[in-house]
Amino acid sequence: MRIVPVVLAGGRGERFWPLSRRHRPKQLLPLLSDRSMLADTLGRLEGSAAPRDAWVITARDLLGAVREAVPQVPHAHVVGEPVGKNTAPAIALACWWIRHAGPDVAVAVLPSDHRIEPAAKFREELERAARLALERRVIVTFGIPPTRPETGYGYVEVGAALPGAPEFHAVSAFREKPDLETAARYLADGKHLWNAGMFVFAPDVMLEELAEHAPEIAALLPMLPERPGEGSEEALEKFYAAAPTISIDYAVMERSRRAVVARAGFAWDDLGSWAALATTDAVDAEGNVARGPVILHESRGIVAFADGGLLATIGVENLIVVRTGDVTLVCARDRAQDVRAIVERLKRGEAGRDGFL
Repeated sequence: MRIVPVVLAGGRGERFWPLSRRHRPKQLLPLLSDRSMLADTLGRLEGSAAPRDAWVITARDLLGAVREAVPQVPHAHVVGEPVGKNTAPAIALACWWIRHAGPDVAVAVLPSDHRIEPAAKFREELERAARLALERRVIVTFGIPPTRPETGYGYVEVGAALPGAPEFHAVSAFREKPDLETAARYLADGKHLWNAGMFVFAPDVMLEELAEHAPEIAALLPMLPERPGEGSEEALEKFYAAAPTISIDYAVMERSRRAVVARAGFAWDDLGSWAALATTDAVDAEGNVARGPVILHESRGIVAFADGGLLATIGVENLIVVRTGDVTLVCARDRAQDVRAIVERLKRGEAGRDGFL
């Protein structure tokens, strides 16, 4: 068995502005260690998947930065999308190029910017999922046991256990992001898990499911070359111009009869905003998280990130404070999701120019 990672790294991470910028988005930032989150994603696979087998799907304008961040991945395996069309087209083209890699290959689709630990537990469960995916020709997704009534995630409703593999269950349904009342019910009933956006499958199985459930994507794949290389960019332009904008959840997973869920035994967080850093092990006794040259005096519940000079606070609570070379952000911690509103105002030309993006 060989696990081939397909890492999705085309996002812009606008809720991590001002550190996350157009030329250096969230997945290229050292938010959890001294290396980028993309490098962390591949690093936690060491021992289960070889970097030479990995693929990274990113935005075309980020190709250089991504290749620099993960030089161990072959350049031809770092694919630049001319335009973002959500996850289904990206996964489809990866499967098209991986399909000849051998009958023992399991594709692992992974986001590039999540926190997962411990890595050893994740690798153990990933390998178990890959074996099941190959043996039973199913698509395995990881469900995260919820710890709070979260309204920002989709959910997976757990069905019956698989015969002979009780740690895996059929998927009863994929549920949209709920309101607070529904999320509380999901938390209490024990039958709903957070959808972490990770999938494991044989490439030909996914191509079969795309042909059945998303033929408008499957029909476009033959316009791509058999392998990335000469002529790929022109072919990608045509493929993405014609492809619909749709997630793999909508295109395939919600319709597939092959969907299986594994209840994750590892800790997971999608790090959707600055406030999420307060869920990491770096939190001190006062509930503070500090990265870079930071001094927090008589301050509590602070998320502080300095990249461009000293940052100091005195006598404040429950704030996010981020300093970069040209921007300072101060935000109430419970308003972390609203950072995107500042980004939208900058896109409209406020502050005179969009150079701060």
